[in-house]
Amino acid sequence: MPIRHALANFARRFRAFAQHPGDQERIVADLRASEAKFSGILAIAADAIITVNHGERIVHFNDGAAVIFGYSIEEALGKPLDLLLPKRVRDAHHGHMARFADSPVPARRMGERRQIFGLRRDGTEFPAEASISKLIGPDGMLFTVVLRDITDRRRTEEDERYMGGAATELARSLDYTTVLQTITDLAVPRLADAAVLDVIEPDGSLRRVASGADESPRSLLLREIARAGFTWESPSPIIDVIRRGKSELFTNIDDDWIESHEEIALVAAWRTVGMHSMYIVPLVGGGRTVGALSLLLVDPKRTFTQAVTALVDKFAQPAALSLANAELYATTQRANTAREEVLGIVSHDLRNPLSAIAMCARVLRETPPADIAERAALLATIGESVDAMNRLIQDLVDVASIERGRLSLERSEVAPDRLIERAAHMFSVEATEHGIALDQDIATMLPTIRVDEARIVQVLTNLIRNSIKFTPNGGRITLSAASSDGVVQFAVTDTGVGIDPSLHQRIFERYWHTAGSARTGGTGLGLSIAKGIVEAHGGRLTVESEAGAGSSFSFTVPVMPPQR
Repeated sequence: MPIRHALANFARRFRAFAQHPGDQERIVADLRASEAKFSGILAIAADAIITVNHGERIVHFNDGAAVIFGYSIEEALGKPLDLLLPKRVRDAHHGHMARFADSPVPARRMGERRQIFGLRRDGTEFPAEASISKLIGPDGMLFTVVLRDITDRRRTEEDERYMGGAATELARSLDYTTVLQTITDLAVPRLADAAVLDVIEPDGSLRRVASGADESPRSLLLREIARAGFTWESPSPIIDVIRRGKSELFTNIDDDWIESHEEIALVAAWRTVGMHSMYIVPLVGGGRTVGALSLLLVDPKRTFTQAVTALVDKFAQPAALSLANAELYATTQRANTAREEVLGIVSHDLRNPLSAIAMCARVLRETPPADIAERAALLATIGESVDAMNRLIQDLVDVASIERGRLSLERSEVAPDRLIERAAHMFSVEATEHGIALDQDIATMLPTIRVDEARIVQVLTNLIRNSIKFTPNGGRITLSAASSDGVVQFAVTDTGVGIDPSLHQRIFERYWHTAGSARTGGTGLGLSIAKGIVEAHGGRLTVESEAGAGSSFSFTVPVMPPQR
């Protein structure tokens, strides 16, 4: 509007100049003032204001045009307008100009024309909006264009569309594995050339997922890197980002940087990926850091500009929320599964002793045996059934306490050999009945430990009971204890059927049962409870076993520190 007013004022002054020759000196001064005002308006305009003659050569080029296109005013004046147009649109542009020159329309405003593009001095294109007007002067027709660079606005619109689409995709599934892959795939190619996602698993370990489901060399390499795994001991800066919860940007990445920041076994693969920049952003959901998303740039023309990193940070928010929701859903599913398992165990394992109690009680009530020994046997069966029910209930209570991290420990000073003797005594009769030798191998001069005696005995009895179940008649079970490096190590070793190494981690899961080979059934809680009790004492329960070669379960307990 100021430009239009200035032109109108200039025209009015010119007419006055022609009609009143006597006032020429005053009018000339006014015209010069108007021209200066008009020139000042053009100079300070942020938009590009460019005038070309009928041959499409530039005759006016303001400061706004110099800033937008990168040419100085002197460099632009006299040059063809093609200098400012991408080559692919020049022919079409000439046609538009010719039709506009022949049309009766004096001007076209911004938004009336189709999408246009400009060409900067550095060769980059940019989207623009433009208004154009024409004026017939003494030397022919002049065209004036007011052009606005809409790169930032277009980027904002594209970013909003991208974020909207990403939010929709992330909401499509609650499956944990699907969500992980969706996050990495959505980041490419909009945010980077490749992406790697590292998340903290419920057990505290790290899980890695790479972008790309195709068979390109880069995708194959990234999948190989993901399969290799990722640990908290890695020298990668990703670990620091997860721990601090703060983004990190790395540029000019070379072979030396990779050698310093990646595990030796993966250096060759990372080198082949060929990234030159990496931006790592933490994923924070539910008030905690749940992982980190690493964006990789391989294309030398791409950089992590401030706008790009801002979009990455924005993307990280719904990604983290989606991941947290998937984790919550997985936890809920596990809880539902656990509930079903508990109901199954209670309905199955409590029904048998309850049936035994009911049967014995009915016999004693309706047709009590005259023989004292027979009555005693019925009462003994009732007692054993009650003990079995109490043991199952206590196991369920212990599992719940361990799950909540609230397993109570009543610590006292105790000698390790006393713990083994107590546990061995409880199974001496059962081992003898099955012809199993129950040996002890206890080192001399063992240090005193400060533990919950009943709980450690419970661990030993769970391990011994497990060994008796899987050791054939005539086998051997050895209970041992030794000390080293500030701990006492207990072990229960048998000559039983052994355990396939692929199952070593699963046997400590709650309610897990192996198929066949057991002498008797069980709840599937014994090893899980033993593991929880040992870890509550600051120790660790492990297994060494091969199928057909027996098993050795060992656990450590810290030695009681010396008195000061």
